[in-house]
Amino acid sequence: MSISTDLSSVARSLSRRKKLAILALATVGTASLLVVLWQLNNSILIGVPENGGVLREGVIGAPRFINPLLAISDTDRDLTAVIYSGLIRKGKDGKYVPDLAEHFEVSADGKTYTFYLRQNLTWHDSEPITAADVVFTINRAVDPAVKSPRASNWEGITVTAKSDRVVTFTLPQAYSAFISHATIGILPAHIWKNIPAETLAFSELNTRPIGSGPYFVANVKNTNDGLPVYYSLLAFNNFALGRPHIKEIDFYFYPNEEELVKAKEKKVIDNLSGITPATAKKLGRFGTRVEKMPLPRVFGIFWNQNEAKIFTQTEVRQALDQSLDRQYIVTNILDGFATAIDGPLPPASLGYETKNLQVEPIGLRIKKLKTTLAAAGWQKGADSILQKKVGKETWRLEFTITTADTVELKAIATLAKNTWEKLGAKVNIKVQDVSDLQQTSIRPRKYDALLFGMSTAVDSDLYSFWHSRERTDPGLNVALYANPTADKLLEKIKTEKDPTFLAGYIKKLSTEIINDRPAVFIYSPDFVYIVSTDIRHLELPFITIPSDRLTYIYDWYLATDKIWPIFVKQAEVASTTIKVN
Repeated sequence: MSISTDLSSVARSLSRRKKLAILALATVGTASLLVVLWQLNNSILIGVPENGGVLREGVIGAPRFINPLLAISDTDRDLTAVIYSGLIRKGKDGKYVPDLAEHFEVSADGKTYTFYLRQNLTWHDSEPITAADVVFTINRAVDPAVKSPRASNWEGITVTAKSDRVVTFTLPQAYSAFISHATIGILPAHIWKNIPAETLAFSELNTRPIGSGPYFVANVKNTNDGLPVYYSLLAFNNFALGRPHIKEIDFYFYPNEEELVKAKEKKVIDNLSGITPATAKKLGRFGTRVEKMPLPRVFGIFWNQNEAKIFTQTEVRQALDQSLDRQYIVTNILDGFATAIDGPLPPASLGYETKNLQVEPIGLRIKKLKTTLAAAGWQKGADSILQKKVGKETWRLEFTITTADTVELKAIATLAKNTWEKLGAKVNIKVQDVSDLQQTSIRPRKYDALLFGMSTAVDSDLYSFWHSRERTDPGLNVALYANPTADKLLEKIKTEKDPTFLAGYIKKLSTEIINDRPAVFIYSPDFVYIVSTDIRHLELPFITIPSDRLTYIYDWYLATDKIWPIFVKQAEVASTTIKVN
């Protein structure tokens, strides 16, 4: 008798109930097996970025110069950052990584930099990128007719194309900060070469750019008046560092913070920046994803001894400095989106040292400082304002704080005024919009005290802000600081390549400046970025300017796909060999 006959006989002998029981057991067994197989499969599969999706970025202001040589506003810089590529780009650790250049070399004397371009690079219009484009860009940058704000970075530097893929920069002397300038976006010479330098700023290419960055301009929507509403950018498949994961990035433009926040609340945009700390705190309370990083900026009140002689008195600078509660400003005016400082270096910069800035209660603090001022000859006048006899003159402790028309700076100026008037000073406040402040106060150095911020380079090259040669426009030494020891340290910092010596020089410089008190250093702000909760692999580099947040946008993605490990390498290869748009 066959096995099949025996099974049939057994099956006929079973009752209906037993048959159902066996069927149920078989079903459960099969389902369990499938679950185990599914779990095993999931444990083996690897999550990889899925290409696609749309990200909407909201910014304040409309673009005017989407051009690496001319970009000034944050909006211009944002679009320039994603449309253009430089020879190198800022790394996530504050160093620099290859971009259009696959690598570079520095001569032993630090005066010659040689960059080697990657093979098969193209512009968004599919034309090849060569070393001639690099030479053209730098020559345009230094052309006085272009009036590029980056011209000073390239003065005295000779750029030469050794071949289609090799370009060298020869410096008049070693300069440690030069490498940061090589991040400048490169222009396509074949498009710009026929546009005269004198009319370069008026070209429509400034608003319809062609670059080689991770995204290219696909569409622009304007109002009836010709003002841009948004730019739609698509991923550039032949981007030097690989095809971006997010398929489309749309930039929406708004006239002010209020309209920007409304767009976020209505879900018109996903990401936004350039907002006040108070707004960031408010949005954070509603579960919004808030990313923040310290900016290499130092805000303080800078004394102009040429306009207000009272600031030549050491005891005055000391009393004004020690009476201000920096931590109160950070906590109550800046809502915690800043770091209190008492020196010229921002946090995370080379040479920065953390200090405890807790102060005594204001009553006790003011009492001690009044005693110090009195000992130096400052006495109450008829109107209760402190005054001091200096030679044949009587100097009153009276001055004006000049600052920009922003909520935070006006609040800080008011707090400083109230604090210093408790000391016996008479303090006025002058508020100007940023453009007027720059043209009528900062450039001609017409202010008693300037509440403003300075941006320092990643390597803490503070030459422009503190060297005595920079006291007049276009220099940035707004405190009109002059100290021979500081000058020598600044000159060493500018050329020193050894990180250990560089850090030592910077610390000595910081100590020298703090001892002289040419300003009341108050805080270093945080960069605040409101972002979509869907964004993955959002890694921000060291932020110098807001557009730095977009440095690694090509690595961001909105969704993941799961594949077997054996297919991961194939997927990576496919993403790097896909054809040009």
